[in-house]
Amino acid sequence: GLAADYMIVSATQYIVDGKLGDDSNSGKRTGDAFRTIQRCVEELKVSKPGDECRLRSGRYHEEVHISGLKGTSDKPFIIGGYGDERPIWDGTVLIQPKSWSFDKTTGICSASIKDDIFALLLDDELLTPARWPNALWSDKTLFNNKYWGHCDEKSSYGNIIDDGFADLAKSGIDANGSMAILNIGSWITYVRPVLSHKPGSPKFTYDHDMGTVPWNKKHNQYYLEASLSLLDAPEEWFYDNITNILYYIPRSGICPDPKSTALRGRTIDYGLTIKDTNGLKISNMTFLAANINAYSTSRSKKKGTKYTRINEIHLDSLMFKFPSSSHRMLGSTDQPKYTRLISRTRHNKNIVRGHVSVVNCTFEGSEGPALVHDGIGNYIHNNFFEYNIFTGQTYGWEVAVGGVILGNGEDETISQNYLSYNGGSEGIKTGLTPTVKFNHIVGHCAGSNQNDGGAIQITIPGQNGANISHNWVRDSPKHSIRFDTPHPLNGRKVGTNGYVGYNVVWDTKGMSIKGDNHTVANNLVIDRNNKGKCSLCVFYKLWKYIDIFNNYTTTINNGATQADGGKDAARLPNNHPLPGAVVDNNYSDKDVLKQVVDPDNWDFRPVAGGEFTAGASLIGPYLPGSKVKTYWIPGRKLFKTSTPVPVSDGTTSFTRDVVMFLGGYMADKHHFYFGMDKTRVEKATKSDTEYQYTLHDDEENVLSLPTLKKGSQYFWRVDAQRQGTNYKGDVWNFNT
Repeated sequence: GLAADYMIVSATQYIVDGKLGDDSNSGKRTGDAFRTIQRCVEELKVSKPGDECRLRSGRYHEEVHISGLKGTSDKPFIIGGYGDERPIWDGTVLIQPKSWSFDKTTGICSASIKDDIFALLLDDELLTPARWPNALWSDKTLFNNKYWGHCDEKSSYGNIIDDGFADLAKSGIDANGSMAILNIGSWITYVRPVLSHKPGSPKFTYDHDMGTVPWNKKHNQYYLEASLSLLDAPEEWFYDNITNILYYIPRSGICPDPKSTALRGRTIDYGLTIKDTNGLKISNMTFLAANINAYSTSRSKKKGTKYTRINEIHLDSLMFKFPSSSHRMLGSTDQPKYTRLISRTRHNKNIVRGHVSVVNCTFEGSEGPALVHDGIGNYIHNNFFEYNIFTGQTYGWEVAVGGVILGNGEDETISQNYLSYNGGSEGIKTGLTPTVKFNHIVGHCAGSNQNDGGAIQITIPGQNGANISHNWVRDSPKHSIRFDTPHPLNGRKVGTNGYVGYNVVWDTKGMSIKGDNHTVANNLVIDRNNKGKCSLCVFYKLWKYIDIFNNYTTTINNGATQADGGKDAARLPNNHPLPGAVVDNNYSDKDVLKQVVDPDNWDFRPVAGGEFTAGASLIGPYLPGSKVKTYWIPGRKLFKTSTPVPVSDGTTSFTRDVVMFLGGYMADKHHFYFGMDKTRVEKATKSDTEYQYTLHDDEENVLSLPTLKKGSQYFWRVDAQRQGTNYKGDVWNFNT
């Protein structure tokens, strides 16, 4: 973040000011600033490693191309916000027509506009393209397949028959010419124009030119979009790129003021394109409806490209808001252009990879994948991914699945990230020998807008040397952690030698481990809705297939609602026992919740005298008792403390002796305040009685409590201190 940016004292700092600058200026002072980012980048090309472009606050509507910058790993070039200002790299233009026409019958405002737009924003929030069935970005219903049409099992390639759930026939709409978003490939979603449809009919056709797809007749689903005939609800819009007319239904029922700066249309995909560059850091700014494309290239006579590479490209403390948007409104079936950091190319028949990192960034509202990366040793750390992939439209040579973080490199580390209510079949999908640790994933694909997949999905090649540990995965209809394998094998190899340990999983489809020679240790897998299916699934066989898995796998010290080897097709409803070379000290019982202190409040320590501590080795991912000084909590760290245990507003036992929390980002001290008066705890300083004590070890996060009374409410606060700066914590509470 900011502190790291200012370590390079000798760097030359160039200033960009989109309001007051001029590209004929020197750029070396705030009063002599450049006007455009591109002009500043040209200056960096003739500067020394470590030099900087600093952007004043404001909006920058530019498509900047960077090529030929040669920084170093210890002295990267920097493009970032000036001081504590956060400029906006803006992919939108103002929508200010001469006038609006208003149709009182439909509530539709219409106006002629200059630019072809493919997304519309009001007050920097996304509006929804006209669609059926109706759903909105604002209430996040567009993530939920209850607001999709569902396909009758008699549907076939090129011919969709609605099953009546959303009732296309009864809707009376004319779907001709609309764009059909077709989740007809399980984990793959396609887009094709509707070729023929009669109002009142449940059937429509499309051109099935994509060959064989993983068709799943029980799960196929669709919705329709981008037609004026579908425009019928507030917050919806449609743009006719032939007549250049924008149609929009405002929630207020009043057309926008033509001079208003609130309505904006997206015209840019990639605000920043980077190639042939080494040592570059982009930091401390917001990308609004704009994105980054950084990539290496191979020498190709056919494409007219030469061998170039990117290396040491670092994104730090960026906010990506609606980074990718489809062009369906303009008639395109292409997938949305997602954030790309591809440091992989071929040179002299060898694969050459570089290093990229994404640290402390936020990705919100990306229609496609939030982040696609390739390289060696890539570092994706302490980021927040929320409400991405609401259509799941992803297919192509580089991305063939709907995933939030998609890696294709080797030795990547995906750590301390928080993924919240994203769509798509997969949350984190990795490349080779990945480390995935301390991530908190909640509500992945909760609306089931794609089939198959898992919150953490490891491919067959990626399982060898994979380390999946210390993650929380919860509240998802998908598998939590999944080691994949094709079936039937037909001679194909399975994944081997992966490690899955010390994870906590609750209220998901369970943990799915296929392959062989893995280690599955000290996990806690809770399924409150157990229906005779395994929650910890270390598969021996799949259904009626003859292939056998996990003969040499080690499965030890796990606690689960139900741990076994999957359904035994020959002895239904029985399940296979846990397979493996070493299967020891596992606890499998529906009362697993009673073996940990307070699972509803995220306290997963073993209870004293319980089954988890009865054997020679401890079961589960946490140490028992209150004398431990650390209790690992995954997820993104903020400057202030977060993730209280017990959960704020919850009820816990009056015998509770400690509270825990996720510490502040890069904090070196934490100050603990506690009491029974919310206002006093909120206002307390270290001189007040509410102040308890200070933790001086940045890893310690277990706080001892005084004796509690039954039937009382308590308040607590933990401030994080970083290099002398105090970040005041929220006031949390619990009842006894």
